[in-house]
Parts: sequence; structure tokens; C-alpha cells
Amino acid sequence: SGKSTLTTQIVGNIIRPFIKKGLPSALYIDDIEGSLPWARKEFLLGLSSEELAKYVDVRNSGITTENLYQRIQALHDIKVENRKDFEYDTGLFDTNGNRIFKLVPSVYVIDSLPMLMPESLTDDDELGGSMSASSIAKSNTMLIKKITQLLKDANIIMFTVNHILDEIQMGFIPKAAQISGLKQGERLPGGKAAIYLANNMFRVDDSITLKAEKDYKIDGSIINFTLIKSRTNATKRSIPLIFNKTEGRFDDILSLFHLLKTEGRISGAGAYLYLADCPDIKFNQGSFKATLESSPELQEAFAKECYNLLKTFLSDTKSAELNESSASSNISSMFEKYSMGELE
Repeated sequence: SGKSTLTTQIVGNIIRPFIKKGLPSALYIDDIEGSLPWARKEFLLGLSSEELAKYVDVRNSGITTENLYQRIQALHDIKVENRKDFEYDTGLFDTNGNRIFKLVPSVYVIDSLPMLMPESLTDDDELGGSMSASSIAKSNTMLIKKITQLLKDANIIMFTVNHILDEIQMGFIPKAAQISGLKQGERLPGGKAAIYLANNMFRVDDSITLKAEKDYKIDGSIINFTLIKSRTNATKRSIPLIFNKTEGRFDDILSLFHLLKTEGRISGAGAYLYLADCPDIKFNQGSFKATLESSPELQEAFAKECYNLLKTFLSDTKSAELNESSASSNISSMFEKYSMGELE
């Protein structure tokens, strides 16, 4: 379903704006599975060879739970102890009107979490079966617990790739899913701490196959990208993404176009599709990218339509102003009066 490809494209979008401005953002990839060769990483991250060599550190061997923790600790210490070298002006202000300065983000990717093992197991010549799986889960759980505060302090964003496996049923009654985004009979290996401490979790499911002779004129597939856990946003919302198998990447423009289409934001039919803010420029599915490339007017209308739609996917996290005359305030006040005997 393209988990490693999608993760690489996402982290590239995070660090690239900082790198292009000359800020010391960096990416660390522990590619335990060896899923993507170096040339693919360069292509998916959108960085030059020079930028890749300077800002991206990839390991694909000798990776253990212990030395991963040591790397996170070292990165934390460098950034915190040399804060002035890593701070940047966000352009935002806090509630007191003061400028907000933050440490530039560093991104750490573990691909994949169930493959991460402690040194005791990597040095063991014997296969330990379920005991090894239990040891891996315990060591990974301890790792995530120990590094959580380090990540927050130093603005290190961690991505872990995982695999949905079939739950082993020991009785007649199926076990409850670990989180609501998993179906009954599914489980996530590699320890529970990564699940419970994650700020956001997404599942990626292969959905519909696309053929070059129709649809979007590409060989690929539609992938359902679903938010199954979030500390800041409503869950269970799914976004379809277009994966281009020929190019080996998720196509951002076609994904946005498909989202607009599925949400009813594109008018017309057949070869006469158009956007409401740009009715004079017509296109069809197969020619949309070429038309977009040659029309700044369509680009502006497309960006506006996508932005307005994507905003609806986000929960409003701003604190509502306290209304002293609201029903909630009135009820709370009545509770207090009843407790004081002022009301009967």
C-alpha cells in the first residue's frame, strides 16, 4: 500500500522548506527493512544530491533499540544545549504579543517498528519464537516511553511505520481491537507504547486499481488514507490518495483533484469539467494536469478550492470565549447554589 513511500514524501514536505531557507533541519531514517534505495529517497524527498548528503542520515544496518535511543539522546542534547543555533522565528505571536521562536524540526523515521530489536536478540544465534516477539515489544515499549519527552523538548518529529497483522485468537470470543481504527481480528505488533503515546495514527489501505487506458491515464491505484487516532482532530475521516506505480510515488495533484471530485467540488461532465471560480477553462480527467500546468488562472482557482475543502477536515482547536450567560454557566451556578442551600 506504499507506507514507506508515503512516509518519505510526508517527511520531505516537512523538512524541505527549512532546508531551502538554509535552516539546520535534518532527517534521520532507520531503514531496517531496506524498503527504498538511495535514488528513490532523493526523488521522493525532493532534495538535491548535495542537500541529501548534508541533511539526511540513513542507516540500514546495525540498528538496535539501544543505539537508536543513544542517537535520539545525542540529537536532543545538541539542539537543547545549542538552542540559539537551531531556533527560528515562526512569525507568530503568543497571547501576550511576544514573538514565538521554536527549534527547527528534526524528523526521525523508524521503518519499521516491529523490525527494531534489542542488542540481546540481534546477537542471539537462536530463534526465540514468541519469547523473542515479547522481548521486542517490551524493549520498544520502554524505548518509546523514554524518548517521548526528549522528542518534545528538542522538536523531533518521529514517524514509525507498522504492519497490521491478524490477531491470534485463543478463545471463542474475539478480542477487542487495540484502538478504534483497527478492525476486529487485527493487531499492531512492536509494543503498545507507540500506539498509546502517538499523537496521530494513520492506516493506509489499497483500494481501487487504475489503468493507463482510462481513469487518470496512469497505472496505479487509489489508496485510502485514514486518520484512526488523533489528539487534536476528529478521527475516522478518510482521504483517497492516487498512487502512480510508474513513477513510484503518490501524485499530489491527482490526489487533490480526486478529492475535489469525490466531495462534489468539480462541476460539469465528461470533457467539460470546470471549477466554480474558473468556469471558462474546461478539462477532463485525463487532461487535467496538463491544463493546470499551462494555466495560472486554473492553478489559483484549484489552490483556493482545495484549501477551502481541506480546512473542513480540521477540527477548530481554538478555545471558545467564555459566555457567562450560557446554559452551561447557568447550570454550574445553580449546582453551586443548591450545594450552599440557596436553592431548594
